[in-house]
Amino acid sequence: MRKPIRREPSFLSSSGIRNRFLHVEELPGRSTENTYTHWRLRSRRNVRITLTHGRLCPSGRRQVLTTEQLAEYHRDGFLVLKGQISEGDICRLEQGFRRNPPLDGTLYDTRKLSYPEPGRYTLANNCLKDPDLAFLAEHDQIVPAAAEVLGAEPKLSAFVIYDRTPQSSGLPSHNDYKRWRPVGSSMNWVFTTIPFCDFDQSTGQLLVAPGSHHTERIHRGLERPLEVEAPTRPSEDSYIDPELKRGDLLLMNMHLWHRANGNTSNSHRIGAFNKYAAANAPPATGWFLYDDQVNDALSPTGRSVLARHSNKTIDSTRLLLVRESNDREVLLLTDPQGRLALPGGPTFTEKAIADWDAGNYIAALQAAVRDQLRIETPWVSYVGDFPEGDGLCRVYAYTLNGLGFPVHYAGAEWMDRQRLQSAKPDLLGGWEIEALDLWVDDEIVRGKGLTQAQCRVNQYAY
Repeated sequence: MRKPIRREPSFLSSSGIRNRFLHVEELPGRSTENTYTHWRLRSRRNVRITLTHGRLCPSGRRQVLTTEQLAEYHRDGFLVLKGQISEGDICRLEQGFRRNPPLDGTLYDTRKLSYPEPGRYTLANNCLKDPDLAFLAEHDQIVPAAAEVLGAEPKLSAFVIYDRTPQSSGLPSHNDYKRWRPVGSSMNWVFTTIPFCDFDQSTGQLLVAPGSHHTERIHRGLERPLEVEAPTRPSEDSYIDPELKRGDLLLMNMHLWHRANGNTSNSHRIGAFNKYAAANAPPATGWFLYDDQVNDALSPTGRSVLARHSNKTIDSTRLLLVRESNDREVLLLTDPQGRLALPGGPTFTEKAIADWDAGNYIAALQAAVRDQLRIETPWVSYVGDFPEGDGLCRVYAYTLNGLGFPVHYAGAEWMDRQRLQSAKPDLLGGWEIEALDLWVDDEIVRGKGLTQAQCRVNQYAY
């Protein structure tokens, strides 16, 4: 039996990051198609990061949080920074919002509502193409604060503006760690909420339950990803009103419970609810793929906030299935052209829990693997996006634990790293070794990705 992985990610410590010195430099001048490694291998300049007395100090980026504020965030699960976004910036955002109707949809079928009928409307997807919205993603009052609470370089995982129209209902108590969503399945991400108006008793307060994030539920187990125990719903009387005003910045832990009251006013309750994930903690389902026009709308220095962008589509998905005995081996199949390929197939969009953030192709992967190998893994975790044909292939991984019934995998071949290297000319992608190296990299903090259908029953079952 495998021994538990003893090494835990830094954000699990009581202060959020370990009290040590760390020096990281990005490698200049190289690029890769792989999504995750862009932060390491694609850079125009070196980036030096130093952790000093538990504080993150990226070179060229000023600190915005005091030691007391950082401690407050990790203790309570949230922090309010008053008046962080200037009136001029809020007005600019409102101009951009007026040009981009919030019709991406989330909690309802947009065919049944006509904006601005009472409801919650969503602007997301690739709306960052508009420079009057894009600038918020790289804002110098937001990104440094996100970096400090994450203890890592932040990557934009969601750019969302919600419009809760007049007389619309609220949202019940919940937290936003969601194993089926690209915007919610990272193991280290933070909400950054900016109200465009006062969130008061009339427009509807955003209420939070201090301390309800309970990070002690997250721990290492026998498997590669972190284990997350089911949360405890806080009592309804534990919620408080942080009294958010126009231009404030709310930093909120991904596990913190919160709820929103309805909008009983005659005005729109609008705000940005963006999410940033740590660069070394990719979403378990894979990143939401922004297109190249979003990248172009950002400043040259701000473009590093995107983990991935491409005008190519993710057309296929494959499983890096690993077994460990004396050697670490990967399973490959022979395709009709005689090439060695990871099991998998074409993507399709699962619609068991409809939402705007496309990118979870685990249902498509499971369907292909059931057909090819007659197995179904309880979970998988995102490795990267790699070139395949005219598009991209989203690769997930799973390591067998040795407890399955030992049935022979017909037509399959297990290869260790040395044999993979020798067989590289015959590999379908040519990136399979890179994918394996990423999967076993202990510096990457992994979570468990599930299908939407699984999560409709119990996302904490595995």
